[in-house]
Amino acid sequence: MAKRNRKVGSIKAELLTKSRESMLAAVQIFNNPNIQFKSESFIVLSNIAWTYLLHAYYRSKNVEYRYYDQRGARKRYHKTKKGAHKHWELERCLDDRSCPIDKVAKSNLKFLIGLRHEVEHQMTTRIDDYLSARFQACCLNYNEYIKSLFGRVLV
Repeated sequence: MAKRNRKVGSIKAELLTKSRESMLAAVQIFNNPNIQFKSESFIVLSNIAWTYLLHAYYRSKNVEYRYYDQRGARKRYHKTKKGAHKHWELERCLDDRSCPIDKVAKSNLKFLIGLRHEVEHQMTTRIDDYLSARFQACCLNYNEYIKSLFGRVLV
């Protein structure tokens, strides 16, 4: 049997890299005057950024962030239709008791999660001006947490 080469640290680093790139893309799209689908794109990309950030955090703390059922001493992991493990979505990450995010930042993120559900199920109209303060708070909170959880080296 071939020996498996596990790279735990590399998964955390990749999650952080993708998290940062997702948030940067969200901000760049929102600030682009040629794009009209700004808020919707920001909401989806920032949701991904925060999800990956929290997955990296939970991985660093050895918190199991995949869905599973306990069968005796064994864990039976939930899988997607394609066979990949199902990982926690952002709301589940925020609801975990070991979540490092404060109450106010969680509240802002849960508001954005609700908007993401709306974007997914129906077309939105002219919401950019109404939500820019929420988006700015999301970015500032993200910047604070990526620095406090993983250090200034990454940012």
